[in-house]
Amino acid sequence: MTGNAISYTLLSTSDVQKIAPVSNVTLWRWVRDGKFPAPIQVSKNNFWRSDEVGAWMDEMSSRRAAPRQKAF
Repeated sequence: MTGNAISYTLLSTSDVQKIAPVSNVTLWRWVRDGKFPAPIQVSKNNFWRSDEVGAWMDEMSSRRAAPRQKAF
């Protein structure tokens, strides 16, 4: 890495569960199904990039804010 500043932090599973309060099983199901960012494995530990989790939160917020179309 030459001169590139890191603009994110690594979040542990417990950190992620404070942001998205779901069980471990649900969190891993979301990762498997592509509904949540995949973690980075460091040694035997999993960490999520804070910028990717933030982007996921933004996407969830925009989905919630978007008006839903009625089916006719």
